[in-house]
Amino acid sequence: MLDQNRGFLDVPIDAGRPLKVVCIGAGYSGILTAIRFPQRIPNLELVIYEKNADIGGTWYENRYPGIACDIPSHVYQFTFANNPLWSRFYAKGGEIHEYLKDVAWKYDVEKYNITLRDLETGEVKINEADILLKGTGLLNQWDWPKIPGLHDFKGQYMHSANWDESFDWTNKTVALIGSGSSGIQILPQIQSKAKRVVHFIRGKTWISPVGFSADEPDNVVHTEEEKKRFAEDPMFYREYRRKIEAGLNQSQLVTFRGTEIQKQFWKLCQDSMKEKLKKKPWVYESMCPQENYPPGCRRLTPGPGYLEAIVEDNVDVITHGVKQVAENGLYDDQNNFHEVDAIIYATGFD
Repeated sequence: MLDQNRGFLDVPIDAGRPLKVVCIGAGYSGILTAIRFPQRIPNLELVIYEKNADIGGTWYENRYPGIACDIPSHVYQFTFANNPLWSRFYAKGGEIHEYLKDVAWKYDVEKYNITLRDLETGEVKINEADILLKGTGLLNQWDWPKIPGLHDFKGQYMHSANWDESFDWTNKTVALIGSGSSGIQILPQIQSKAKRVVHFIRGKTWISPVGFSADEPDNVVHTEEEKKRFAEDPMFYREYRRKIEAGLNQSQLVTFRGTEIQKQFWKLCQDSMKEKLKKKPWVYESMCPQENYPPGCRRLTPGPGYLEAIVEDNVDVITHGVKQVAENGLYDDQNNFHEVDAIIYATGFD
């Protein structure tokens, strides 16, 4: 091996050269990098930068009520770090974060984690590397929506990705803006205790009735007996996971437009939404995409309990956008004013 400064070195010809890798982000990808790279790459120097106070990525940042994963817990895990003790078929966000923390502790991941804080001092630190990995994910950079007067509101307001855990919505009139995944998960959690929820739904979306335990608001809770067998019988647990994976893979067939299974699923979604929204049929007409795009054209959202919450008497559905925010409420695009005590912006990420 030739070193430019020292000439030829007396080392084996197949010796791996020193390699420095910098990874940005300590979520699922960053944790996996910290585990697998040292196992597979000799002479590795690894640094992981994380902007948050803890590892976990989106499962650390997102803490709004009702947050959960719509992928079954038993296949939403590292293949080398089985967790037979998931409490639910679809785990809630806090449990997923704890799983990631446990895996990171087991493999001593945090020794690679470095946080740079130069926003106050203006200090610029330069770090060179052979390889740069961007493990920041898609659900990372939230921002306020561009709504005039947003910060003029005198009540409590927050973004779903920057949740104020002290917020108590009991007996309050709350505006919930957005009907994406976050808004769909939040509404069933706040509706029962809120005095009124003013829910702004500007776009159209499919709410899937099957495939994600959508008909069970709290989804399947695993018994102690089930968890015990998963832990004590690895082959049984492995086959259980394979069965789930096979079902998930099979479900992708509904995305092939024009096929018989896709047509059946389309009708199933329409019928399910129409039935659950029959108390407020105009909401179905406004929300259902109809012929605009079929289920699966965009990522499906199961939304357990969401449609059931919409039809409750204390939920007002506003099918217009927000024109402006005032000190004590919001104006919609039709210049109607909605007085509220608090505002939740479930408006997604950049």
